[in-house]
Amino acid sequence: MSDLLIALRTFVRLCEKPNFSRVAKELHASHTTVARRLDQVEAHFGAVLFHRTTRRLIATPEADRLLAHARAMLDALEGAERDFGPVRGEPGGLVRIGFTTALGLHYVERLGELTSRYPALQLDCAMTDWQRDMVEDRLDLALRVGPVGDDRLVVHPLGRLPRLLVARPAYLAARGMPASAEDLSAHQCIAYAYGDVPARWTIDGRERVAAGAFRSDSSEAVHRAALSGLGIALLPAVRVRDDIAAGRLAPVLPDSHIAPLDIAAVHPSHKSLAPKARVVLDFLKAKFPGEPISYPPQM
Repeated sequence: MSDLLIALRTFVRLCEKPNFSRVAKELHASHTTVARRLDQVEAHFGAVLFHRTTRRLIATPEADRLLAHARAMLDALEGAERDFGPVRGEPGGLVRIGFTTALGLHYVERLGELTSRYPALQLDCAMTDWQRDMVEDRLDLALRVGPVGDDRLVVHPLGRLPRLLVARPAYLAARGMPASAEDLSAHQCIAYAYGDVPARWTIDGRERVAAGAFRSDSSEAVHRAALSGLGIALLPAVRVRDDIAAGRLAPVLPDSHIAPLDIAAVHPSHKSLAPKARVVLDFLKAKFPGEPISYPPQM
């Protein structure tokens, strides 16, 4: 790849993440190298692309104009690489995937099947319950819960993820097994929520606030809290099935209806899906641990 293409990639990242230090760390380059690449792009096109202060990079209108061209050039290069990829062999290279924690742990336990089939594949799994910015974090694929509602993303529905109310048997022995959803108000409910927003559980069509002595914005923390006996938790079935089978957790109100979560894989619409990302998407579909959906995925 020519020096100008490398410099253009750096320019694109600075537009997406306007911070010399963060881009330098991401690209494993020095601050000076990143600045020199930007200087190269500015000299080549004869334009000032950023106003630079001691604390901020501010893109100029010329940077906005060049960004569309730079992305098109880099996408064209990736398209050529995809065209010639089958000649060189099976899909390979780095694929960055944004996972929700519960599903990420499910998939990580099965990734050996994928990497055994495609030895040249490299996977960078970013796991968090917060929704990540795909462009800023340079994600090739990401999982989304619920409606996506973002026309910058191509949506591939995976399925519906069942959820279960569970608690440690010792907690239920001490506090009693709820006989109905109304009985939950007398129990410690482990809340999975963000900030000051209350956790709301919809059981048998009726919404109620889940309140207790412990809450977290991490589904894995909620899972561990349930295992330690802090109360009743609402968790994806994929995370608690083994615990129920082993007797570490017991289902609560198993006959109640709790709506499953709609899960989709997404990727940015401004670029087509590379073969390496396509095989990962196919893997996500094949290994999805929930219920299939009845409508066809978007292409």
